[in-house]
Amino acid sequence: MDKSSPSLYVVLLFPVGFVALWCVIMLQLSRLGGWHRMAAVFTAKAPARGQRFSMQSAKVGGVNYNRCLSIHSSPEGLHIAVWPIFRLGHPPLFLPWDEIRNNRTRRFLWWKFVECEVNSPGTVKLLLPTKVFDGRLPLQVQ
Repeated sequence: MDKSSPSLYVVLLFPVGFVALWCVIMLQLSRLGGWHRMAAVFTAKAPARGQRFSMQSAKVGGVNYNRCLSIHSSPEGLHIAVWPIFRLGHPPLFLPWDEIRNNRTRRFLWWKFVECEVNSPGTVKLLLPTKVFDGRLPLQVQ
């Protein structure tokens, strides 16, 4: 075997190692931010309905989900899902409006968003785009 060519083991193990690392990262992000806790109670059981907002950004706990969320706003609540490539550990969520509390609008430069809390098996803080609320919840302006 020529020593200047990559080892067959490296060529075979790199994709396996990459996929394993990706899986570990996705599972950890789910647990660190609180998505895992919310999914224990609020996993979506029906297909998403309502007005769709694609490629949205949000913050769940301390984890930023930048431009990888699909959010549906319906009269019953919010359906939130991440893109399939990031789905491991992140099942789609359905958050009924009455479970979303302490809603406050915030502004940072030209971005306007809503800071709120979901009381799952522990409180999870969310930062969501204002447009997904569409006047469905009373908001405190700050």
